[in-house]
Amino acid sequence: MQSDEKTSLLAKFRSIFSAPSKEPSPVAVDTVNEVSPDKDAGQSEIATEAENRNTWSREESVTAREIGLRTVAVTPPKITLPAAKDLDIRFARNFTSLGGKFIYCQNIREAVSVLNLLKFEHNWHHIFAWENEIKDAFAEYHFQRGAIGFTIENSDAAISLAECLIADEGAILLNPKQASRRRLPCFPKTHLILTDIAHLAATEAEALERFNLQYKGELPSIIKLGCHAAKGNLYDKQRLILNADGPDDVYVLLVDEIIPPSLRP
Repeated sequence: MQSDEKTSLLAKFRSIFSAPSKEPSPVAVDTVNEVSPDKDAGQSEIATEAENRNTWSREESVTAREIGLRTVAVTPPKITLPAAKDLDIRFARNFTSLGGKFIYCQNIREAVSVLNLLKFEHNWHHIFAWENEIKDAFAEYHFQRGAIGFTIENSDAAISLAECLIADEGAILLNPKQASRRRLPCFPKTHLILTDIAHLAATEAEALERFNLQYKGELPSIIKLGCHAAKGNLYDKQRLILNADGPDDVYVLLVDEIIPPSLRP
């Protein structure tokens, strides 16, 4: 019995003073690098949102640059109708008395139909045009569709716009581009002029004033037929007016609507 008690006391003594047994050390956890799944998803969403913001910023900057380049646009000229209501009648009377041919048309479609009739009546193979407004009208109403190889030299007639019809004189004011082709030796024997009611003026002075406002520094040219045909250049208040030399066979097709201006160069 005493032996058992000694053994028990000895075991207690050893358990108190002996070195504690080593337990397996806990696994070191990297609390900085290890992220929970929820936190990882949140950080992924933040990174994606930041990337989207950068992408939007780049797209906005590109769009802004594109808008900046496209803000300069060609605007059509302002069109003002003349105040007087009988200018077309006065022009037609004076122009035809000088040998000109005047045809009134309600719209551009009717004007193209008249050109078809004139072409058939006179056996013209081609009517040459160089201004975009007339080319657009031809294309819209399928006039001379498929005509290939025709130039101003081998055309039977030529058609152009006009800057102004001068009612009191039956004269026609042209801008430099229109007059320069009319003066060509190869210009056809018939000149057709297509214009609208916005290009009417009562007097030559009014027509020249409007011309000088639109074409500063340019010289106008004028067509005067019959006994009033200009011999050489003219002057108006010391301003030079060129004589629009060319054929005397002139048709004017006046359209009672505005011919849309072309924005193409």
